[in-house]
Amino acid sequence: MPYRRSWRLLTFGLAFLVVPACNALDTNVPRGFNLTGDWVLVRDASDASPDIDAIRRREDRDVVRGRQSDAAASAAFAVQDFPVLTATRLEIEQDDRSMGMRFDGVDYRDISWGERERDLWRVHAGWFEGDLVIRSVRGGTRGREVFALERNGTILRVTVSIETGGQDVRSVRVFQRR
Repeated sequence: MPYRRSWRLLTFGLAFLVVPACNALDTNVPRGFNLTGDWVLVRDASDASPDIDAIRRREDRDVVRGRQSDAAASAAFAVQDFPVLTATRLEIEQDDRSMGMRFDGVDYRDISWGERERDLWRVHAGWFEGDLVIRSVRGGTRGREVFALERNGTILRVTVSIETGGQDVRSVRVFQRR
């Protein structure tokens, strides 16, 4: 248990130091990087899903105390835009230009390599040091997802960090290919 927690802290620390420093993400899919398939959450290796009600309560207190002024920058809203945070199953199709992800058979998200506008988000997706990195920006909210394949492509580690004007969200979700 302590080892896993130390590993997660190290992962987050490195993600904050390394990923923001790289402006250019490679849009060419690395050889052997293929997320296509069905993925199931490994609960004991993953962080729990964020508690939306707890986030709202903390942010409400912060608004009253004057620590948060932008209600649109709520982590509660951001969490719904990053369904991997609550998903227990992913269905992914990937090709040379994009990937489609279905979360728990319901929510669907399409990601194209490079920079795109999607709904209210500006999304930049590509590879950095062998991992797929998706950076999303909406107003003062910044999200980053790092998809890392492990154990010869049988394990997918998704590290998510969302910075908002309210409560920030950080989570590691681990999935196993079926």
